[in-house]
Amino acid sequence: MRAIVATDRTAATVGMLVERPEPRAAINDVLLQVYASGFVPTELAWPSTWTDRIDRDRTPTIPGHELAGVVAALGYGARGLSVGQRVFGLTDWERDGTLAEYVAVEARNLALLPGDVDFVVEPDRAQLSEIVRRVRDGRLRTNIGNVSTLDDAVAKG
Repeated sequence: MRAIVATDRTAATVGMLVERPEPRAAINDVLLQVYASGFVPTELAWPSTWTDRIDRDRTPTIPGHELAGVVAALGYGARGLSVGQRVFGLTDWERDGTLAEYVAVEARNLALLPGDVDFVVEPDRAQLSEIVRRVRDGRLRTNIGNVSTLDDAVAKG
């Protein structure tokens, strides 16, 4: 598969397009074909971009964490999704990211993308607002927990 990789932590720049092995869906993972991806340049300064959970180096790394795509395969124990479904969500910070053709993501970090919403939703605030409304009023169920307003979350905290 093709992916954009970052190879130099000190340069704080994204690298080049390279061929990488297609990731495999581990336990509770879903393999996704990426249709849209988000990237924030500041993530190249985050330690989790360059190391795994036990602080082992994982250079070169694939940045990007936000995505929309289609489920290509399910790992053992992955629940709530099936091959061919359209989804959106976030990848784990300590794993390769979404600037690639495929990415493995924990199923719990994904939600179904409604059929009437385009894959590239970020530039279209109306579509993004509609997704939030559907989650809040129960018409769209996520696998990532409860949704509340910032004011509600602060009040509960």
